[in-house]
Amino acid sequence: ETIRKFCSKMAPPLVSLVSGGQEFEIRFVALRNITLIIQRFPDLLSNQIKIFFVKYNDPIYIKLEKLDIMMALVDPTTVDVCLSEFLEYASEVDVEFVRKSVRAIGRTAIKIDSATQKCIDVLLQLIKTKINYVVQEGIIVIKDIFRKFPNQYESIIGALCENLDTLDEPDAKASMVWIIGEYAERIENADELLDMFIETFEEETMPVKLAILTAMVKLFLKRPHDTQELLQTVLKLASDSDVPDLRDRGFVYWRLLSCDPDAAKDVVLCEKASIDESSSKHDHELLNELLMHIASLASVYHKPPSSFLPDYLHMPVKKVVYMEDMDEDEEGEDAEPDPGDSAAPQGELDLLGDFDDLD
Repeated sequence: ETIRKFCSKMAPPLVSLVSGGQEFEIRFVALRNITLIIQRFPDLLSNQIKIFFVKYNDPIYIKLEKLDIMMALVDPTTVDVCLSEFLEYASEVDVEFVRKSVRAIGRTAIKIDSATQKCIDVLLQLIKTKINYVVQEGIIVIKDIFRKFPNQYESIIGALCENLDTLDEPDAKASMVWIIGEYAERIENADELLDMFIETFEEETMPVKLAILTAMVKLFLKRPHDTQELLQTVLKLASDSDVPDLRDRGFVYWRLLSCDPDAAKDVVLCEKASIDESSSKHDHELLNELLMHIASLASVYHKPPSSFLPDYLHMPVKKVVYMEDMDEDEEGEDAEPDPGDSAAPQGELDLLGDFDDLD
């Protein structure tokens, strides 16, 4: 109840900082701090998501921060209006902002199960535009959706394969190869599609090579009769590589397939670990530390003070414990006051620094 009352009083000033007539730099600092605060208190601004809609005159650094906050605040009640905004942002001219908008659609699909089909429809709509970087970013996020919801939306694979020739970025290639290998039994010409990547195997980056190797093994385990020659070609390329990671993985697959194909199926075709949208957030300990330094440089950089102020490691810092982090037996105990807390430690470091000395 105390936290709820505190949040209700805290929300209006934060909204004013973002939507008022402040300079863009001040808005940026406010947005960076809000990003941290809503990770700890997600309901704080859940009803104010429209405040963070991007405006035409926002500079790119403001747009990117607002997009991060929108992704964090979107919920089933606001998903439709947010998807409409993301789709509009994906038609902007700034490539970085467009890519992040496409990623926002993918994250929304993973975060809100009931909206996944809507998000996929929006992604397919963007892929049909044939804009190269939009198509490639769309394939990357669809791979993550497939990992989150296996065997549910494979009907869209055909639309993805139509853009195979346009892929020129390593992440997009690796994602497409993963999709082909994962759903090889549903793609009639999976061997032909992988053969296109095998022809340029030597020129590909290491993540793509590793993806091709694993996808080819998956294809062989699912269709062993007509893909053995193709598999031997890939294993030979991998085992002749000078890169230990690729060479060793090739030897492992080769030995596993030759000794025990059933064990190879258990290893390679095992159930994949599901992904979670929250994986992009700060870990619990780091978030607590950053919230201790709210409205300081640490909360703007999203880095602990010790990472950019070496002397900070030797300075005493008072630890803050949040109510939800306390054990049940600790909640009822009254902490004894520390005599040393009554006065500030001598020589304590000023996190704000002396800005007058900066050039």
